[in-house]
Amino acid sequence: MTSTTARIAFVAPFGLGQKTTVWARTLPLARHLAQRGHVVSLVIPPWDTPGDAGKNWNDGGVEVVQVQIQGGVFPTIRRMLHYLGDFRPDIVHVVKPRAHAGLVQWWLWQRRRLETGERINPQSPVSSLRSPRPMILLDIDDWEQAWAPINRYAWPVARFLAWQEEWGIRHADGITAASRWLVERAQRYTPQTPVLYLPNGIQDSGYEIRDTNYESRVTNSGSRNTQSITRVLFYTRFVEVEPVWLGEFWRSLYERRPDVRLVVAGAPLHPGRERVYQEAVEQASPTAAHQVEWLGFVRGDQQTELYSLATCAIFPALPVPLQQAKCSVRLATTLLNGVPVVASAVGEQAAYGADGAARLVDPAATPPQFAEAVVDLLARPAEQQAMITTARLHLNRNYLWAKLGDSLVSFYKQWL
Repeated sequence: MTSTTARIAFVAPFGLGQKTTVWARTLPLARHLAQRGHVVSLVIPPWDTPGDAGKNWNDGGVEVVQVQIQGGVFPTIRRMLHYLGDFRPDIVHVVKPRAHAGLVQWWLWQRRRLETGERINPQSPVSSLRSPRPMILLDIDDWEQAWAPINRYAWPVARFLAWQEEWGIRHADGITAASRWLVERAQRYTPQTPVLYLPNGIQDSGYEIRDTNYESRVTNSGSRNTQSITRVLFYTRFVEVEPVWLGEFWRSLYERRPDVRLVVAGAPLHPGRERVYQEAVEQASPTAAHQVEWLGFVRGDQQTELYSLATCAIFPALPVPLQQAKCSVRLATTLLNGVPVVASAVGEQAAYGADGAARLVDPAATPPQFAEAVVDLLARPAEQQAMITTARLHLNRNYLWAKLGDSLVSFYKQWL
């Protein structure tokens, strides 16, 4: 390694499927590091996309390595470790302290302990283990324990993943965190460990691409789309609010604006969960249920049209760890696509929507109060267009991957 070049390996917990972390967060950061002259690889155990096993390619200067997965978890981890041994990284950046990636982190830490012959101080598990390479960094973009009830993990699995998450945070040379909530949580577990706030970003080209699309949608009357139908888009994983919340919100919105349609897009983590929300909407307002469109999963090539037909979008969220910890790529994408947003000021939503980029609603707002904010925004087309401009400027000023990648490079320097 020279003073300006490092060998960096990102270790993923899953493949490039519907889970967004690797392709929406890790890869953009890895590409930027490669552009800065570092030698970068991304090691993936594609258990969720088994057709990708064994396929390797170069992505923007990043060597993407998808190991074979025959034999189950431990043979797969052995292959990941074998690759790391050949690659000889200066830094191993673990993506989420769970599953395959978390076990790779555990093994690397134990090997370091054995090689140095030093014992871990339970009160300060990091301080005595900083010298041997590779340096072990951890990236966290969710509070995984909050997902256990939603994913319906059996108790032993939930307990193991909780242990893995907490152990991973306590046994890293440095931590990158996608939300301020996660920064605070990491510092609580391991006050001595350097932590970098590193939210999810946007591509440099997003602003220019969306501008031309937006202009083509504006009619002479100033309406945001070329159709007379007012559509409120709710892109969801069916975890942001409770079903009864959605039912009460829709009833309140429909009472004030019976011309509005609610468009619900997205697929639940567990098939069938959407039916609970559909039933809640029907029970809350039987006469208005026909005004709700349930789209389900929307492919990437369909999303531009979906955004183009939306008058505004909503991002309600309960003030709970599941929502406070995350950093929503979907919210940033919606703002960049020229859709005015009404969002609960919960976690990173408050940061993305700051300075007028979105209409922020108090986290404690009731469903009728949230609906009132939507009604008010729908009545202000000039404010909608001003928000679009403000949102793009805000995101491009603060969330470009190039800027965030530079902050990661600076963070790495303390170990290089």
